[in-house]
Amino acid sequence: MGRTSELNALRAVLADADHWGSALLLQGDPGVGKTVLLDAVAARARADGLRVLRLIGVESEQELAFSVLHQLLHPLFHHLGELRSFQSGVLEQALSVREGSAPGRLAISAAALALIQAASGERPLLVVVDDVHWIDRSSAEVLTFLTRRLSGCRAAFIMAARGEGNGFLDATGLGVLDVGPLPPADALTLLENSHPGLAEPARRRLLEEAEGNPLALLELPGQLTAAQRDGVESLPVNLPLSSRLESVYADRIRALALPERFALLLAALDGQRPGNLRDIRAAAAQAGPGWDDSLLEVSERVRLVRVDHLAEQVVFRHPLVRSCVVHMSPGGRRRAAHSMLAEVMKADPDRRAWHLARASDGPDEPVAVELTEAAERALARGGAAEAAAAFRRAAELSQDPAARTGRLDKAAFAAGIGGLLETARELAGANTVETLRGTAAAAYVLFHREGDVDAVFRILLPVMEAALESTASAEDADAFDDAFYVLLNAAVWGGRAELWPAVYRLLGRVSEAARMCFDAVADPARTAHDVRQRLDRATAALSPATPSWRVTWLIYTAMYLDCFTFYDSVWRDLVGQSAYDSLRFAQVARAHDAFMLGDWDKMLAVGSLNIADATDHEYNLLHMVFTYGLAMVASGRGDEEALRKYCEAITTWAEPRGMHLLLSTVNETRARAAVGRGDFEEAFLLTSALTPPGELPPHFPHFARVFLDLVESAMRTGRAAEARAHVETGRQERIDAISPHHALILAAGAAITAPDEEAGEFYEAALAVPDASLWTYDYARIRLMYGEWLRRRQEYTAARVHLSAALELFEQHLKAPPWARRARNELRAAGVGVGLPQGEGMVPMSAQERRIAELAASGLSNKQIGEQLNISPRTAGAHLYRVFPKLGVTSRAALRDALQAFDEVTDGA
Repeated sequence: MGRTSELNALRAVLADADHWGSALLLQGDPGVGKTVLLDAVAARARADGLRVLRLIGVESEQELAFSVLHQLLHPLFHHLGELRSFQSGVLEQALSVREGSAPGRLAISAAALALIQAASGERPLLVVVDDVHWIDRSSAEVLTFLTRRLSGCRAAFIMAARGEGNGFLDATGLGVLDVGPLPPADALTLLENSHPGLAEPARRRLLEEAEGNPLALLELPGQLTAAQRDGVESLPVNLPLSSRLESVYADRIRALALPERFALLLAALDGQRPGNLRDIRAAAAQAGPGWDDSLLEVSERVRLVRVDHLAEQVVFRHPLVRSCVVHMSPGGRRRAAHSMLAEVMKADPDRRAWHLARASDGPDEPVAVELTEAAERALARGGAAEAAAAFRRAAELSQDPAARTGRLDKAAFAAGIGGLLETARELAGANTVETLRGTAAAAYVLFHREGDVDAVFRILLPVMEAALESTASAEDADAFDDAFYVLLNAAVWGGRAELWPAVYRLLGRVSEAARMCFDAVADPARTAHDVRQRLDRATAALSPATPSWRVTWLIYTAMYLDCFTFYDSVWRDLVGQSAYDSLRFAQVARAHDAFMLGDWDKMLAVGSLNIADATDHEYNLLHMVFTYGLAMVASGRGDEEALRKYCEAITTWAEPRGMHLLLSTVNETRARAAVGRGDFEEAFLLTSALTPPGELPPHFPHFARVFLDLVESAMRTGRAAEARAHVETGRQERIDAISPHHALILAAGAAITAPDEEAGEFYEAALAVPDASLWTYDYARIRLMYGEWLRRRQEYTAARVHLSAALELFEQHLKAPPWARRARNELRAAGVGVGLPQGEGMVPMSAQERRIAELAASGLSNKQIGEQLNISPRTAGAHLYRVFPKLGVTSRAALRDALQAFDEVTDGA
């Protein structure tokens, strides 16, 4: 795998063997796959009819003279009769078959060459030599002689040795092929094929540790526990090694003197950052005055490390070396090394805390305190998974039971937001004391993994209500906010009236950020009017010291105000890019805004990427939320098959869990698709089931996402009173004060429902809403509907301006064929490109005929068509009478398919 160029080079050597001799030496690190290449070329040689001899250097036989030469010559002894008697006698004496005086090395080499020539005369010969670095000196000298004198032999020698040296073989003049690590893509394929189903964090870490080494990719996963492979538990700092992996470097490590091995252990435990050599020196000095930089020189000579004296840095040649050094060191020696390193790292409290923790072999409260502080710092930086590991280790070191409980709670909370849901569940369950933060962590897992809204309320609400009676410290207040976040999310997505009274009872205890978020998402039509100003103030109050997860309240708020993009970069700069980007809800908000702003390709990219992440981490609710995002794009672009698939997935998951808001997204997206294709009756039925005309239901934060679809579909189906009632309710509730996007939606609804003679003024007002063009999809719809109104009034010049703009937005930016088709048809009706391109054998249709056929195909009666186009029902019927034979149909039911076929032919032309 990933060895195409190497295999081609080996096949070229085989091809040469049929005419003249050649030799090639493979060099590479242990485990890189040299033996696999030798196996492959041997199999190919046998298939091509070559005779294959396999030689292997063995460390335990390195002191036995001619041990490898025996492997080469013994299978060919039946050709001895073809040699001169002197040469055959030399070989028999060298291999102890016959007694006699010791022959000279040149005589042995020449006789061996003669035997190879004789044997290859019968059929071409391939000699494969593995582990050349272990070959005894005598055999190596003969092999050196042979490989330089193969001209005239039909024989090929292909040998393999470790990259650090070829033992006694002199490779001067030989062709050398360096076998490097696998390219990243091939390494990933090998890992996935050999160990399918690895969680993403485990897969990523294994790829980093293996660095393309195939043996490591095959062996390392087998040393992990099931929980580590599944992503439930994080991987240890130094990965455990199999005996095969350990043996790759163990012999070189064992050959080091004890002080040299301890220096190597200090380097392995200290990490590989520039300047680590200073730490190693200082740590070793605590053991006595015996340190000298020469202690690392031997390790460098045997290619275990590289020492950069300019940067004062020790770097391991391969991560496996580091793991092997740690794995081979006794526990007491490892703890001593950690203790020494901790003493020299007082300026780096996080590293010091971890070294102290690993040096401890029992409870140690001072160390637990230092590690807890390190965990808090990691969590504030967005390193939730790392914080969870630190809190957990601090709990193990705790001497005070209450402190242990608190640290386990924090570990569970950090594990939850860090994506380790199963770890969070285990840690929350490990506590014998019921606490608010521990219960919140358990509820977080239930909500995000199981989607069990009722269980969240059942276990979390009693603990929160009990906390209302207690005096709250700052830490208790933070824990209450974290619990409220889970409860509020469960109520929002549950979307059931009976869930909300309990949430209202808790509002008096939450922070301003939490209350602001509640006002934005619980009942925004009535409570979100001043939230944008409060969000500005909250953002201004942020500082770099603000814990990253606290920003989630602001992200949640901004998403439901459709203004996340305005704050995105500000928040990232304030709390740090890596910390901010670790927040999964930021990805949800980014995807939502991408749709609202018309960057639908970005929505698809963000959604698809995060569905993969959610799957890996069992964030099943987020999986469905991003699936909803994909459904939004499919509905806007009229991709009915994709929309059906997404809606079925959402329904299957949300329905048994009673997640009514998530279920509402099915109607929402299907209604959007119906409006796009002109099926306004279906769109009205779907949207009115979510928000009855004239009502903006409480606790339905998605009301704005269906507002325009309901109003337009009501007007298009002759329900003008219902459409106007809905717009009037929006006015009374002042939804335009919630955000600029809400203002645009309300202004568009007012234009759609305005009396015909006044509609132009309202359309102009909608287009004049500040930053109206930012909301590409809604802005394009307004220009389309304005152009339709102008065209019906026969103001063709003005109509063409708006219709052309709408067509460009729908076609070029949104890539939404149904909407582009509507705009194109209106342009044709307005006199732009009136003649449709005709395919071979197709009868021409006028633009008016085409428009009437489409309206009839959508289910409208002649009367409804006449109302839309300002013509009489009789005229509409007359046009249809002429259209039917042009399309080859006899009924309205066949119109939709016939129009599609007509377009395919004409587009092809």
